[in-house]
Amino acid sequence: MKKQLALAAKRVGIAFLLVVAGAGAEESAVAGSPLSPPPGKPSRQTYRVRWRPGAQITLDGRADEPAWMQAVVNRRFALPWKRAKAPKTEFRALCDGMHLFFTFRVQDADTVVLDHLRDELDVVLEDRVEVFLGRDDQMQDYYCFEVDARGRVYDYRGSYYRRLEAKWQCMGLETRGVLLPGGYEVEGRIPLESLVALGFPALRPGVKIRGGLYRAEFSHDRSGRPIEPQTSVHNLGRKAEGPPPVEEWISWVDPKTRDPDFHVPASLGWLKVVR
Repeated sequence: MKKQLALAAKRVGIAFLLVVAGAGAEESAVAGSPLSPPPGKPSRQTYRVRWRPGAQITLDGRADEPAWMQAVVNRRFALPWKRAKAPKTEFRALCDGMHLFFTFRVQDADTVVLDHLRDELDVVLEDRVEVFLGRDDQMQDYYCFEVDARGRVYDYRGSYYRRLEAKWQCMGLETRGVLLPGGYEVEGRIPLESLVALGFPALRPGVKIRGGLYRAEFSHDRSGRPIEPQTSVHNLGRKAEGPPPVEEWISWVDPKTRDPDFHVPASLGWLKVVR
């Protein structure tokens, strides 16, 4: 009887692995994997989103309007998985009563950006900045916005662990990006009505939601060594032309995972609207 149970369990395990291995690029191949890292608890770290009704902002990738001078600047970004100082990264956000505006300005001496994208998922092969918004502390329902140096966005919906709905798109989301000497800058805005429709509370002073701020810092591999592209949870099985980029992962919170991973609740903090 024990042998029969053990054999049945083994067959179930093999079947599970085959299902996981057959997952398409549009959903993470590790969704539901027993190798999922422990979720951890969200951080108490809080970014204060300034409430500025009527703020005049032109979405062009350059956060140079006077309204942006009133935003809190977050420079607290690090390389949790590498003993090195992270390149300079700045994040700002404002709420004008109709939109949640956000901007990143980053230092990058070697920006990896593709001339053409086959579709929005190709953004995972580039340098980019990322904003996650979570409806709960367990990441059972969260939304991701990954924006490259030219303002092209890969937006998707997720559920722990790495069950990603790549076809999801945020209604009304707009993003722009500009390449600069030594880096790049992006701007984006999300209609508050779209967030409410997704189940978030209406943003106003005193309201806070779970959020995460990140950066994928890529560099061209100029070592000349023959390197085969590797399938990973980060590139969703996509392969770039030529040598794969050298990858570093920057976060505003150290989620204390063994390997680089933003898709865990421990990577989240708070975005709180304040006057």
